[in-house]
Amino acid sequence: MEFNRNTRISSLINENEETIQTIASINKNFLKLKNPILRKVLAPRVTVSDAAKVGGVEINFLINKLEEIGFIFESKIKKKPNDIINKLNNKNMSAVKNIKNLVSLDVRPTLDSGEDPFNIIMKAVKVLKDEETLKIINSFEPIPLIKKLQSKGYESWTERPVEGEVHTFFKMNTSKWVDDEIEKKVNNAPKNFDEQLAFYGDNIKVIDVRQLEMPEPMVTILKEIETLKKGHALYVDHKKIPQFLLPELEVRNFEILYKEIDCNHTILLIYKNDNA
Repeated sequence: MEFNRNTRISSLINENEETIQTIASINKNFLKLKNPILRKVLAPRVTVSDAAKVGGVEINFLINKLEEIGFIFESKIKKKPNDIINKLNNKNMSAVKNIKNLVSLDVRPTLDSGEDPFNIIMKAVKVLKDEETLKIINSFEPIPLIKKLQSKGYESWTERPVEGEVHTFFKMNTSKWVDDEIEKKVNNAPKNFDEQLAFYGDNIKVIDVRQLEMPEPMVTILKEIETLKKGHALYVDHKKIPQFLLPELEVRNFEILYKEIDCNHTILLIYKNDNA
């Protein structure tokens, strides 16, 4: 299987389960991939490039390890000079930002217990004031979380004060658009939904995620769109409009339409935006 820096770790694992052990052997931060729950949440959302950042290793090192188990990389990546400059500039951004209202959250105990700290972090974000900065203390750089909060209008930076400890800071940037802007792009007009459904005809993949526990519905949908054939759409029976899914679809250039059947049943139609 060929891969590139944007290939998702879940695709590599699906192709060859040795990927888990290979990546885990590089850095202890990757040992969490051995946990089935964390793997289902993280792997579909992390690319090869993201994984290198999480593990604090050069991407070429990770590429070489994957090639050792049979994967073929499209082309070797040379480190950009700006990458080194940016790393130096971001080494101690806290001093530059002059943080006054800091809220700290150490998620290492939660991860060590085998649980996903996402909900705990999002609760902290929900009550975070605009003038406050949230500091997440972790053992690796939380790339999926960074992407998620960036889509909600937060700026972020990362510091590594000591080996094995990563501090990731989040502060609201009011100049950025937020999830509400994404949601405005979602069209819930029944006429448009039905017209688009008719347009795809038999080129529809149908799944039902209503009986799945969180975060399985989102993980399942993201996994399905990874393998969605060109010219096809994904039809999803869901309990509600999945708020956390919207920015993930946005960055992947997917459109979503929805139609509410009742208070506990919403149908979604997800398809590639070919004009993006």
